[in-house]
Amino acid sequence: MKTIKGILLAMCTIFGTAVYAQDFSSFDADSDGRLNQTEFTERNNDNYNDWDANRDGNIDDTEFTDRAYQSFDQNRDDFIDENEWDEGLDTGIGESFGEDDYEIFDTNRDGILDTDEWDEGMNTNTWFERYDANEDELIDNDEWNISSFDDWDVNDDGFVDETEFNDYDAFNRR
Repeated sequence: MKTIKGILLAMCTIFGTAVYAQDFSSFDADSDGRLNQTEFTERNNDNYNDWDANRDGNIDDTEFTDRAYQSFDQNRDDFIDENEWDEGLDTGIGESFGEDDYEIFDTNRDGILDTDEWDEGMNTNTWFERYDANEDELIDNDEWNISSFDDWDVNDDGFVDETEFNDYDAFNRR
C-alpha cells in the first residue's frame, strides 16, 4: 500500500471549482514560490462552498463524506476503484486513512467501492475529526482552511510550494 501521508492534500480538499484552475502564481502574493497560510486561505475560501452543500455555513459529516467520495471518484462513474483510491492516498489526505487499505473499505470484494462501502469505511477513520478541531461535529471555514493547509503541505514545512499545489490541484479539479 502506498504511503498514507500523501492522501485529502482538500480532499479537501478536494475540489472541482473554477478557482482551482487558476495559476499558482496568482495566489503567491509575495512571489516567493510558496503559499503561506494567509495566501492559501484567500484561495481556499471559495472551495469551502463546494463542501458546504446546503450553504448553511458549516460542513457536517454527511456533506463531508459525500464530497470526499466525489473527490476520489475521479472518472465520475459512481464507484471508486483501487487506482482512484491509490491516487487519493497520494495527496495530503492519506494520513486520515491511517493503516486502512482498499480491501478494508471494499467489504464485498468486488474491486470497486460504492457509496455504502465508502460511508461504512468513513465511519472508522479520522478525517472529519481532524478537520473538526473544536469537536462540535461541524467544520467551520476557519477549521476548513487550517486543516486543508495542513493536508496540502505534504512535506510539513509550513508552506504549500508549487509542486504540492499542482499535485493537489490536479487531483481536486476532477
